[in-house]
Amino acid sequence: MELGDYLQILKNSITRLSPVYLKKNPVLLLTEISFVITIIYVFYMKEITPFNLSIALLIFATVWFGAFADSYSEHQAKLTATSLLNVTSNLSVRKITSESSEVYVPPDVVSAGDIILVKENEIIPLDGIIVEGAAAIDESLVTGESLPVIKYVNDEVISGSKVVSDWIKVKVTKTLKESYVYRIAGMIEKTKRPKGESEKQLDALIYGITFLLSLVVFSLGVTIRLLGYSLSLPILLGFYVCLLPTTIGALEEAIGISGLARLWKIKVISKSGKAIEAAGDIDVVLLDKTGTITLGRREPVKIIPLNSYTEEDVAKALFLSSIQDDTQEGKAILRYLQSKNYVPSEIDQAIMSSYEEFSAKTRKSGIYYKGLRLPGKEIYKEMRLIRKSDFYGAYLNEKMPIFKGAPDVMRTIFHAPPDFDEKLEKIAREGGTPLAVAVGDEIIGLLELKDVLKEGVKEQIEALKSMGIEPYMVTGDHPITAQIIASEVGIKKVISQAKPEDKYRKVLEEQSKGKTIAMVGDGTNDAPALARANVGLAMYTGTEVAKEAANMIDLESDPSKIIDVIKLGKQLLITRGSLATFSIANDVSKYFVVLPALLSFLSVARILNILHLPLHVAVISALIYNAIIIPMLIPLAIKGISFKPKSPRRIYLENILIYGLGGVILPFIVIKLIGILLMIF
Repeated sequence: MELGDYLQILKNSITRLSPVYLKKNPVLLLTEISFVITIIYVFYMKEITPFNLSIALLIFATVWFGAFADSYSEHQAKLTATSLLNVTSNLSVRKITSESSEVYVPPDVVSAGDIILVKENEIIPLDGIIVEGAAAIDESLVTGESLPVIKYVNDEVISGSKVVSDWIKVKVTKTLKESYVYRIAGMIEKTKRPKGESEKQLDALIYGITFLLSLVVFSLGVTIRLLGYSLSLPILLGFYVCLLPTTIGALEEAIGISGLARLWKIKVISKSGKAIEAAGDIDVVLLDKTGTITLGRREPVKIIPLNSYTEEDVAKALFLSSIQDDTQEGKAILRYLQSKNYVPSEIDQAIMSSYEEFSAKTRKSGIYYKGLRLPGKEIYKEMRLIRKSDFYGAYLNEKMPIFKGAPDVMRTIFHAPPDFDEKLEKIAREGGTPLAVAVGDEIIGLLELKDVLKEGVKEQIEALKSMGIEPYMVTGDHPITAQIIASEVGIKKVISQAKPEDKYRKVLEEQSKGKTIAMVGDGTNDAPALARANVGLAMYTGTEVAKEAANMIDLESDPSKIIDVIKLGKQLLITRGSLATFSIANDVSKYFVVLPALLSFLSVARILNILHLPLHVAVISALIYNAIIIPMLIPLAIKGISFKPKSPRRIYLENILIYGLGGVILPFIVIKLIGILLMIF
């Protein structure tokens, strides 16, 4: 942040001292009222002493530090949207005129249909389509993808992306305020933060404690008067402010706002502050297999030759059938074969052969091989495919088919060996997907494909379970395949061959048991379940209906982000709970620091005054501690307490030990040190 940001925070913190603003925070409002009463008393009763003025100043400091914490956290959150807008709104755009010359204009005057030029190391200011040129584009700012993407004519580009090489001319499709960056910034700014259930429960606890303490202090003042002892009003109000839960009262709003800001940092937008809090209370999470548990693409893992063919025979046929295959699967097969050095010498002939593309109808792809050399004298002799003297002769004046495809389709076109079904069943039992490979009129082998597990997903699942969260894997796969993948990552409950309505029914079923549910979706048919779930995370690339139904949107469209969202929700609740525990523990300690000094006219009280501080020193020391602890805890409230997945019981015990016991001990130490310094100086 720059100096201007800090000045703005300071200005906002002063305006938030207004009782109109503080009425939503009763603890700070009562603290401010105590300050006003103290000032009126001091000047009206003409008791303008350094001690009384110090009490008034420290009470005011407590209120202001609370307002500052609120202002600081909110400003930091707004910087996320502002920084996004600044990426494009402050740029100078090269607009191409009708005379093909360049003029520099601000982005807000560029209209849809205008042509702009973007050169190397420049930010793309507006959404559009490339009409000329090609370039490597870094979209990490807006999509999170770290590797530059090569884009050509007719490819779309997103505002906020950076051209890292070459240049492009872009036809603008959206004005500045309709652009991707402005839409995302608008979504962030519109995020509402109504209080969730746990925050409301904490408020009820704080208000209850405040009410009881108000009665205690009032009764104490009356009792001391009735006993015939004098006690000045500033001292009584100073004692009262020390006992109020000002620490958590000042930081509660900052904790909630910062939780949303941490979500934005991982490029997840929450439409409501309630959603992130609900994420911390999740009992059951429905995880889509594809994209969350697996990468969503099948990779070759094993070549299985049939009859007397070798692995090399099958591999070379696979390579030739895939050489013209531009699909993800085709490229994956070539990468796999190259890694195993299965590269045939007949690549040139295969490239020149006619190619049949894969289609949903045919479910196979391959080439009709007719090279410059007679098939068989090179490849098939080496592959031992010539069984009969007339085998290759049958294809002398024709094109020999070399294909791969779905086994049920391939067996209707090519001859399948006797052990074909047995091998298919074995692959299915292992959770794989088989691909049949054929040459001529015969199936010579199988390729086993598997959807690759995401790196670290097993550890992520274990982390969820350690937090007491029950994961379900949802997939359209066959039950056997689904169960195998689930067992690999440690998931026991599986919903296989799932339809969108199955997700909705599962959400209702678990909620009827009183559980809190999280799920991910991107399609229109996912909308009912997304809307019903306590935490519904929609992909930005999904349908508008899905995004409207969900209460969170992932800009990077990564389904596995739901696990990070749950962790951030847990971190928010732990931070709030820990600081609340610390605040209340502090109040207990301050009570036993000031009260014995306050009742020093009683022999029992003198025994309890373990710090041996005089009344005036005890009150001022406690008020100093009460004020300075708020700014000291602002970084922790904003960053959040470090969180590692653990059982709820262990988290509770650590919270009590560190923030409960620590909150009791720390005030005694710090107040004593402050008291010593005050008595010295």
